[in-house]
Amino acid sequence: MYIQPIHPTQSDPVLSRLFKQAARELLHAPVKLRMALSPDYPWLVSGAVSRIEAFLKPEYRVFEWGGGRSTIFFARRTASVVTVEHARKWHRRLAARIEELDLRNVTLRFVEPHDPAQGDPPAPNPARPARWNDPEAREDKPQFRAYADAVLDYPDGHFDLVLVDGRARVACARNALDKLAPGGLLVLDNAEWPKYQPIRDMTHGWTTQSFANGVWETAVFTRPGDANASLERA
Repeated sequence: MYIQPIHPTQSDPVLSRLFKQAARELLHAPVKLRMALSPDYPWLVSGAVSRIEAFLKPEYRVFEWGGGRSTIFFARRTASVVTVEHARKWHRRLAARIEELDLRNVTLRFVEPHDPAQGDPPAPNPARPARWNDPEAREDKPQFRAYADAVLDYPDGHFDLVLVDGRARVACARNALDKLAPGGLLVLDNAEWPKYQPIRDMTHGWTTQSFANGVWETAVFTRPGDANASLERA
């Protein structure tokens, strides 16, 4: 089921804004209940979670920007998870949770944003894909350049699923596409926001499934190709 996300705005009449806020609370209630009952249930639209869970296999490899519940969810279902975080406090909390659960298949990377007081950010990773040469390929958040480039440390076709749920999402997706194996999934949370349209443009020709619960949308893009023809695993 797809329920168009509802977003109150300051330009809405007062009654309309109150109605939208109440509707969002009502629609969000099942999500809150599910998360309360299962502390490690991912903070994604439930339809997308079902799609992802049906896709995952024990030998699969996952990369994600923005860790938390999803990290635990993936770690319990796949061979390995690489998680990139930018917030030091949250990184520490997540690291403690991973250690508490003794999850040994998680690589938790901390890549903090560049501090403008230190001058210009480092140069882009030379391994960036050719799609960065597109005139439309703007870099809106250069302070997160190293964060978005973290996936470039891995070979093409290395991951079976990439979750984009952190900062600089367009730049992250631009770097991640080639890192997916054929048949792999690119998952974009909060996909209803117009600012993420470039990701939809980049994945033109991919199979796209959108799941929305009236509060937000999660989109799942499938890279063309036969998943059984993925690169041989090291």
